[in-house]
Amino acid sequence: MISIIIPYRIFDKYLEECLEGCSSLDYDSFEVILLPDKKTREDKKFKIYETGKVKPSVKRNLGVKHSKGDLIAFIDADAYPRSDWLKNAVKYFENEKVGIVGGPNLTPRNVNIWEKISGDCLSMFIGSGNAAVRYKIGNKVEEVMELPTCNMLIRKELFSDFDENLLTAEDTKLCFQVKEKGKKVLYVPDVVVYHHRRNSLKGHLKQMWIYGRDIAFLTKQKFSFDKLYYSLLSLWVIFLVVGTLISFFNEFLRFIFLGIVLFYLVIILFSSLVVNFKRSLLIFFTVVLTHLSYGIGFIYGVLNGKKT
Repeated sequence: MISIIIPYRIFDKYLEECLEGCSSLDYDSFEVILLPDKKTREDKKFKIYETGKVKPSVKRNLGVKHSKGDLIAFIDADAYPRSDWLKNAVKYFENEKVGIVGGPNLTPRNVNIWEKISGDCLSMFIGSGNAAVRYKIGNKVEEVMELPTCNMLIRKELFSDFDENLLTAEDTKLCFQVKEKGKKVLYVPDVVVYHHRRNSLKGHLKQMWIYGRDIAFLTKQKFSFDKLYYSLLSLWVIFLVVGTLISFFNEFLRFIFLGIVLFYLVIILFSSLVVNFKRSLLIFFTVVLTHLSYGIGFIYGVLNGKKT
């Protein structure tokens, strides 16, 4: 059996869409566990556990405790699965070396412009680096460092509680823990969910800032050189600040600095044009601001001792 865990605050149109998707899954043996702040309805098809106003990590931990499945499937309340989601994922667990399976979380078609732009930004390599494959259908099954809980299946025996001190990035930490146990984290292109993005630029940038901050907290908890990748955008922010200051005092260094910045902007503009010509300028500015938001958030996380 597979236990699908869905944390949420209140019942809304997105959750309704999610539950409709779960009800249409082409798979026989699964249960759905709902974890609202407050129970407002009864439904015999689902198990519902009231949690109070707590973080998603707390809700997911509670959901796993109540689960009966050998596999745990995490999905967000503002996402919905393709009908073959579970069927396509479960076969990879026949390999005992596989601990976690997930796939792309795609932007739904009928959404507003800012959701589309957020999805465009995240699906670009220049926008989110190696994580871009999570937001589009990739070309192959591959082992990855991490996967998000909007689309993640894990062996229950490998699950150790999510870090309840983190608002985000608790899924990243879980993936690291599974890999430390010698198991693989697999990205599978046909294990698909559709995931709504933030519906405003402000919401998108806030999400990126929080993610940068919490990744920094996680990196500080247990440092390793393979995690230096997560700090690249913070180094870019520092470069911009230092480069701007130096440019006032040295004409040659100003020339070098401006050349690097111009090259960076040209690459982003070209990538934005390739992704979507009509939305290219909005995508361009969103990518630039995303880099700054994440980088500043990461710096804050490094300098700040708090975890929440």
